[in-house]
Amino acid sequence: MQLRAITVQMFHNFVEPQRIEIEPDVTCLVGKNESGKTTILKALHRLKPANGSDTKFNLTTEYPRWRLAADRRKNPDLAAVQPIVAEFEPDDKDLAILGDAFGVRPPAGIRVFASKSYSNGYFVWTACSVDRAVASAWSTAAGDDETPAFLLGHNKLTGAIAAARTNAHGLQDSGDTAGTKVLTTTASLLEKYDPFVSRTAVTPEQTAAIAALVPKFFYFSQYNVLPGEVDLTNLAARLEAHEAPADPERTVVALLAHAGEKPSDFLDENYDSRKAELQAASVDLSRQVSKYWRQNSDLTVVFDTDNVIVQTDPAGNQTAHRFLKVELRDARHGDVETNFSTRSNGFQWFFSFFAAFSEYRDSNDSVVVLLDEPGMSLHGDAQRDFVRYIFDELGRSKQTIYTTHSQNMVDPTRYEKLRAAHDRATRENPDLGVVVTLPSLSADRATILPIESALGYSLSRHLFLGSGQHLAVEGSSDSVYLQRITEHLDAHGRHGLDPRLEMIPVGGADNMPAFVALLGRRLKVSALVDGASTSSKLDRVRAAARACAV
Repeated sequence: MQLRAITVQMFHNFVEPQRIEIEPDVTCLVGKNESGKTTILKALHRLKPANGSDTKFNLTTEYPRWRLAADRRKNPDLAAVQPIVAEFEPDDKDLAILGDAFGVRPPAGIRVFASKSYSNGYFVWTACSVDRAVASAWSTAAGDDETPAFLLGHNKLTGAIAAARTNAHGLQDSGDTAGTKVLTTTASLLEKYDPFVSRTAVTPEQTAAIAALVPKFFYFSQYNVLPGEVDLTNLAARLEAHEAPADPERTVVALLAHAGEKPSDFLDENYDSRKAELQAASVDLSRQVSKYWRQNSDLTVVFDTDNVIVQTDPAGNQTAHRFLKVELRDARHGDVETNFSTRSNGFQWFFSFFAAFSEYRDSNDSVVVLLDEPGMSLHGDAQRDFVRYIFDELGRSKQTIYTTHSQNMVDPTRYEKLRAAHDRATRENPDLGVVVTLPSLSADRATILPIESALGYSLSRHLFLGSGQHLAVEGSSDSVYLQRITEHLDAHGRHGLDPRLEMIPVGGADNMPAFVALLGRRLKVSALVDGASTSSKLDRVRAAARACAV
């Protein structure tokens, strides 16, 4: 089942329904802070959560606050409002399952919908237009895609069924047995299609069959980062009592599940063998991470357990708990092991995501991945590596939706995957709320700034990394002046600048030293600077050039 669109309404800063089309692999929600990006993911995650503790809607705190009192007076049953509705396209396997449940294969073009209300009621249904159902029935019965006009244009299936039967009687009276059979079969199929189209007479078993096909939603944010150590004794007891663990602890549970273990498994006498399984899982995860973590490829995550005295009573009796310790081994610095929580926030986030998602990575279960501002603590290069992972690996196996306001997390070559979220509300008119659209250069500048920046970075890299000699000039006026002088000299049979010389305006003399220092190591760069040879800015450019030669 593939997610095709979602509609968010009356949730935080969303007011009017916003229908957002979702790509079959990766969708990137771009916008500035407080624009509603996280709100979209939160609403969708609660529809059918695969993980996390924040899984229920709360009318009092999450309905648009400035409207709550007034809307309650108009509609006392606000709890019935559905802040999230999701639209899915079933595949052939899903259609076969629905066919078994309903006794007939669904009509072509059918969609499955799922929603959740503020009362946390969960609803699923199917939908198909009357004309699509008619075309599907006719095609099945006649083996012909040219549906007769008298069957189309009806508001309800009953109208199409009546038209099919009326014309069948006419053909029967004229002796057209074959035509009569086709129309009779079409009418019969349309009667069976009625539950798919009108949502009537659907049994609880059929509703359960629809609900089982809806994928779960895996949500990951900065709050899910793996802790440096965790009390397994305490965690196992709370899980046994069906208490919800905190989000970081859920990552620990997912990590142990990847090793085929539970927290309670480390509390018996066989914990050493359990630890061996955990180490094998750590090797597997470290190998995955190293493919995309290029900041330091010599890091390995190591897991260990330890018995720690947590309490001593007046009689001297001691209570020990078993703790899981997460360490990071750095082969670049003598295989030194340090606690995971002391390492860079970027690596903690990077590894924690792989640990949390390991439970679902190779699963055949239908899961949609929701990443809230992924990798914000990563270096720009590491962010681009993670974007490559999202598109080249993650999105190919699981539909993925992620939010960002970082230019490094936007791939301008995949412009069609981008959606821009913009909160239009003002003090005077808070009901304008959030709109989500395809990016447009006419949109709010702050909203599309990451896209503009990503595009500019891509263009500049292609420009700077070209072959041949480069001439850095202070501004565009210098570039135009040199071009016109060259044209004039060429027109008179004299020599201007070499046409192979690429002129690059650097945006002012103050930027010249940085340009030469950063790019002079990889490019052949000459610098043209106005002013006397003894000027301070020329001295700075020369110093930058000397640094490149070292």
